[in-house]
Amino acid sequence: MKYPIGSCAPAILLSAGGCLTISLAIAATTGQVTITGSVPAVCDLMVQQEADAVAIPDISAGHANRLVGTVTETCKSPSGYTVTLVGSNSGDHTGMFVDSVSTDSHPFTIRYGGVSVLPGGVVTDSPSPAIGLQKKVDITYPADTTLTASVADTYEEILTFTISAK
Repeated sequence: MKYPIGSCAPAILLSAGGCLTISLAIAATTGQVTITGSVPAVCDLMVQQEADAVAIPDISAGHANRLVGTVTETCKSPSGYTVTLVGSNSGDHTGMFVDSVSTDSHPFTIRYGGVSVLPGGVVTDSPSPAIGLQKKVDITYPADTTLTASVADTYEEILTFTISAK
């Protein structure tokens, strides 16, 4: 079939100065759309300070296994997670009471979930997820009669716990 000059075949459109070819879509009887999604590996900690953590009447007398906190671990990572601990005064995984008045210091050891904290401060290294897993935190410190007396709670340490997905 012939088309007059200046006109195009039905599947061809005229553009500025010529004809433009357009492919015709072939209809199918079925089709698919793939929809994907994910759930983020949400990890969080709930740290509860226990009553025995504050206003300790005499740290110079020493104490074994004083319950100072409870940590609840939750992490939905299928690869697991880690929890680390660091003391603000010691700068590592050990604890250190420091007096804000006299600058005396008094070290203590920490147990997390009944296990002594190892060098590096990793207190949980789990290969699997956990939901609401509770761990007790207790400290042990020796007697030390050379510490400077204080009339208020001037000896302090802050323990920081951090959770992260693997």
